[in-house]
Amino acid sequence: MTKPQKPVVHVVFNMSAAGSLRQALADIGLRETVIGLPDDFSFGPIDPPSADLRAQWMEDILGFEKRPDLEQEADLFWSRATDRDIAPVAWVCRQNAMEFAGFLEFVWRIGDHPFRVVDITEVEFAPRPDRSESTTWRAGSFGLVPSDSIVRARLLERQTTLTGQELQAYRDLWKKLRAENAAFRVVSDLGLHSEPITYFDRAVASQVTDDWQKCSHVVGKILVALWDDGTYCGDLTLWSRVRALSDEGVFEMEGDGVRMRNSSVRLASRAL
Repeated sequence: MTKPQKPVVHVVFNMSAAGSLRQALADIGLRETVIGLPDDFSFGPIDPPSADLRAQWMEDILGFEKRPDLEQEADLFWSRATDRDIAPVAWVCRQNAMEFAGFLEFVWRIGDHPFRVVDITEVEFAPRPDRSESTTWRAGSFGLVPSDSIVRARLLERQTTLTGQELQAYRDLWKKLRAENAAFRVVSDLGLHSEPITYFDRAVASQVTDDWQKCSHVVGKILVALWDDGTYCGDLTLWSRVRALSDEGVFEMEGDGVRMRNSSVRLASRAL
């Protein structure tokens, strides 16, 4: 008697990308499960890899509001992603620190259970017919790839199996990053590596002037500058550093200092 095939579960380390992949599978009539990681291993403590510990760090250090259900949702994700009764397919873009770090944690946890990978890092996507793009493009995040591009690039056909050497290299990298347990994990020409809490401060300071600007505008400019340089991070991370540098007296801030759109910032007079 033939042993039944294990159900395919697509494991994604970006919630937005999980939604796009679900839509792409529906568009081609493929009934397969997609799960998205609600946690972010690109910042905060990762040794131990507790979602609750990291959420508390983000609240204390970055000023993020702590989600009371995050640990439960993350635990459910990992339980499903590493279930021995499924055939996991892990999706990753190694240009994105959040996705790459989540993928490394998955490789760490999955042990010897076989899985397949769709790595979109080097994929050249065709211009979308509804956009003004005239050349192919690469995604700095799987979360930036719309469902129609997933289908047209036939990404599902790019599933591969990692060699033992590749698996070990990924586990060695994650072991190193866990031991460093830094504030941030970022991607550069050096690959994924650790950086201190002040890593984004130079980029933040480059967009603040001696004139008052809405903080939402400043953070938007920082994001664009970083993206142009191939670095991807969240707006709330940058907002936390704007507030921190204001607290340190590098900037002056007016408004409630809680919401970007309700606050303005400029260089402190002593820094002019």
